[in-house]
Amino acid sequence: MSEGSLLDLGPVNDRDRIRAAVSDVFTPHALDVMKGAVLDASLRVREAGRIKLVWVAYGAPVKIDVTPPPQRFHLIQIPLSGRVSIVSGSEEVVSNSSTASIPDARVPCTMRWEANSSEVILRIEEDALHRHLESLLGYPVKTPIRFALGMSLNSGPGTGWRTAVDMMITELHRDGGLLDSPLASAQLESFVLTGLLVAQPHNYSSALHTNSPPARPRGVRKALEYIEAECDRAITTERLAAHVGTSARALQRGFQEHVGCSPMEYLRDVRLKRARDALLAADPSSNLSVTEIALDSGFMHLGRFSVEYRQRFGELPSQTLRR
Repeated sequence: MSEGSLLDLGPVNDRDRIRAAVSDVFTPHALDVMKGAVLDASLRVREAGRIKLVWVAYGAPVKIDVTPPPQRFHLIQIPLSGRVSIVSGSEEVVSNSSTASIPDARVPCTMRWEANSSEVILRIEEDALHRHLESLLGYPVKTPIRFALGMSLNSGPGTGWRTAVDMMITELHRDGGLLDSPLASAQLESFVLTGLLVAQPHNYSSALHTNSPPARPRGVRKALEYIEAECDRAITTERLAAHVGTSARALQRGFQEHVGCSPMEYLRDVRLKRARDALLAADPSSNLSVTEIALDSGFMHLGRFSVEYRQRFGELPSQTLRR
């Protein structure tokens, strides 16, 4: 997670120019500037592993309207100066130096920035946080993570999380800092992601804060291991049950109780993750196709694969391959 300087822009007084630049970092949006005010905007982008840090400032009062983007990500917006009023779906919050905001990217959002307001914004891809949550819970999760809009930064666990973010920013800009060490940078990134999931309420908070579930029965563990190792093979619940020496009905009950989904839902999720890893790792200039990757990952129905992939990751397989 070494420092990556992606963009430095500003000061900018051309509304269309700053809107286009911010749109490239996040998503297209409408930007209205108070008539007669000097925009005096700036944008700076750095990359730290799977986390993108973005500094945005507007000298003029502005209104920003955002529609749900096709790509799913989480934005944690931390004001550095001024105030920003945010309406995200049915929630509303006034964000300042003591209150961050996490608008839901799946619903429309309106933001009103006061004059001379600035923020540092963490952009975290939905898939990265989704996988991190699964690693903490120990089982796959099927619905998107939905955070509460307002996040306190001057009380409770939010204070410690902000300290971790400040440490990441410090190390990001320091030559020879911790982020030059892959081991230390991975640990710091993991700490920031875990801290976010622990500090801010969301729809999986109760599951995350309960005691760890009991160890899975041997048959379920054996079935999980088989799926992970052989997901490209033709697997049915009946064949899986026969492999582990139980009935299909008993295996279904075991998965629902100890994994939180059916064996076939777990298999599909493993295949989708494997396909995404292969698409991201593929050289865009090679002749490797989405069809080949889908087949190698165990998908026989290509149309269904594209639909399920887009539902899971917010983009088409071909879009991932072209990155």
